[in-house]
Amino acid sequence: MASQTVATKKRRAWTTTVFVKQLMAISGIVFVLFLLFHSYGNLKMFLGQDAYDHYAHWLKEEAFVPIFPHGGFIWVFRGAMVLMLVIHIWAAAVTWKRSRRARRSAYVVKRSAADAYAARTMRMTGVLLFFLIVFHILHFTTGTVRTGFTADSTPYERMVATFHSPLMVVVYLIFVGLAALHVSHGFWSAFQSLGWVRGGTRKFMEIASGLVGALIFLMFALPPLAIVAGYIS
Repeated sequence: MASQTVATKKRRAWTTTVFVKQLMAISGIVFVLFLLFHSYGNLKMFLGQDAYDHYAHWLKEEAFVPIFPHGGFIWVFRGAMVLMLVIHIWAAAVTWKRSRRARRSAYVVKRSAADAYAARTMRMTGVLLFFLIVFHILHFTTGTVRTGFTADSTPYERMVATFHSPLMVVVYLIFVGLAALHVSHGFWSAFQSLGWVRGGTRKFMEIASGLVGALIFLMFALPPLAIVAGYIS
């Protein structure tokens, strides 16, 4: 009986709403760090073709050699990001399902009213981002979808060819805008789920989260805007 009780408690610990939210928070923070790194890397477009293509080659083939074999790190990284995405989506789905059940309580509804807009925004942007991420991978990573570039184009040439089209610039800005909005609502919420936010610091964390989201949007938006304006060619 004692062993059954311990096993039951363990199962409950792994499935509590707090633990699920913590999983979503940790995976979300990983994505925020990735977006910051990725957007910073894109700014190398301003240094010219050699600099950007060298950065892309290093990331794909030479990163952390000899710790990883040539081209090994990128596959480990991709696997880790897929795992984080699965965890994030699963945790979000579980949290959403449980929140719907909790709405039957007037107390919970009153307590969550201030965060209702943020929660709806997170769900909406999350779904849209999933489909846009799939398109982004088919576009820039695999080259399955091509917009003015060929199969043997370099990463720099793919960027320039793509963003010569004002339509693609608009699509891309919508993409990064949704990502920035998702980050701005989710960043402080992640730290709150981890228990690192108190009543007196919540406002500060909300402002900091908004600034992080704005920074990500700005760094992602600058290269395509510079290309379509003719500053990068």
